[in-house]
Amino acid sequence: MRARSVPAAAGIDATRRSILRLRLAEVLACAPALERGMPGPLHDLRIACKRLRYALELHRADLAVPARAAESVMAELQDLLGELHDCDVLLALVTRGADSGAARMIARDRGRLLARVRGRWRAAFSAGGALDALAAELGFGSPQGAPVVVP
Repeated sequence: MRARSVPAAAGIDATRRSILRLRLAEVLACAPALERGMPGPLHDLRIACKRLRYALELHRADLAVPARAAESVMAELQDLLGELHDCDVLLALVTRGADSGAARMIARDRGRLLARVRGRWRAAFSAGGALDALAAELGFGSPQGAPVVVP
């Protein structure tokens, strides 16, 4: 997934808001990967989470307190999605070999990780959740009443 560039805005506050809105929009655009569970799109979601996390770190002091929690949520999601990616790489290597027991074990672990990511995602976008607060602060409205994908 290639990062989209942020157009120059009038003033630092408008630029900060544009950056954060764009990075959150990238994460939301990748969200359907959670439902499908395919390795490539999940990796794209991880990269989008990383970009949003770094943007949140850079602009932490300018965010309202409820939205600041989104940074740690993005770090957690990024880590879990990284573990999922590791499982996908291992699974591809193991399935080339003859060890079907190892492949079953990795597939089981992958399924558990995917369930954890989905649960964490839902919690973050629930009413009062960190990503719900961030979305509201950035003018997306609350995903509870907006057409945002929350698998």
